[in-house]
Amino acid sequence: LEGAYTGTLAVVSNEPLGTRNATQTGEGKYAAELSDHWELLEDPPSDIVFMVDQSCSMNDDVSRLALNFSAFIASLDTYTQNWHIMVANPDNGCNTSGLLTSSTSGYQHLFTQAVGHYGIQTTYTESLLTVARNMVENTDSGECNQNFLRPQAMLHIIMVSDEPEQSPQSWDTYVNEIIAKKGNASLVRLSAIAGDYPNGCSSADPGSGYYEAVNYTGGEFLSICSTNWTGYMASLAHASINQDVFILSTAAVESTVRVYRNGIEENGTWHYDASLEAVVFDSNVPEGGDEIDIDYAVLATCD
Repeated sequence: LEGAYTGTLAVVSNEPLGTRNATQTGEGKYAAELSDHWELLEDPPSDIVFMVDQSCSMNDDVSRLALNFSAFIASLDTYTQNWHIMVANPDNGCNTSGLLTSSTSGYQHLFTQAVGHYGIQTTYTESLLTVARNMVENTDSGECNQNFLRPQAMLHIIMVSDEPEQSPQSWDTYVNEIIAKKGNASLVRLSAIAGDYPNGCSSADPGSGYYEAVNYTGGEFLSICSTNWTGYMASLAHASINQDVFILSTAAVESTVRVYRNGIEENGTWHYDASLEAVVFDSNVPEGGDEIDIDYAVLATCD
């Protein structure tokens, strides 16, 4: 770390004077001091996809989700009206709702229809990470979900199931494939309404697999065991916006990080996540129109 350092070099010899000591002095300097800058959009883009387990035990949960969709939109609109929403339940991840936006006529009705049971192919209905991976792979031009993903938008995948995640491979395989397709880990979040982890409840098995994927991407893990989901909608809406994680240009020396919002230093509202090399706001999350500056020092790289 930066600062002055002293030490003693002892030279041992068999000549008459024996051991000789020499004082050593040195000064540590950081390799560089950097500053990263963000100007937050007033209407940040958000691409949101819902995936719902289509097994018979989910009837009440499907209805509950549809009934609370208007509350989700009301919360989302406080952050942005620049949203895309799809429902993608089939095995191939193709949407059954069309591309819903704030200007889509009757989007509540279209969402309610899409999350219901309509005889679609659902071999992977209890393997929603497989469906999610297939969904993003079908977003290229000419594919069934074209025009859904936007380069600067947060991709928020919301999965609803009363069973554990049962894809053939481990949860991280699918999550990392989704991130690779998006091209930016900070713009991917997975959330789940699933069985309590690790013990489940009388109406749902534990949501293992979903639980790990949610924690890995910083999403929301919410209990499907509750019959009141109204409060969930605000949490899911907040997770749909990329206003609280700021990836730095390179790894920082944590003790040197300083965060400024509109020129005023922020204290006690954020933490530095070394694994992400990012500043994460825990409270007082920045809003559209804010300017964020983060100053920090970096260490030299030794070959």
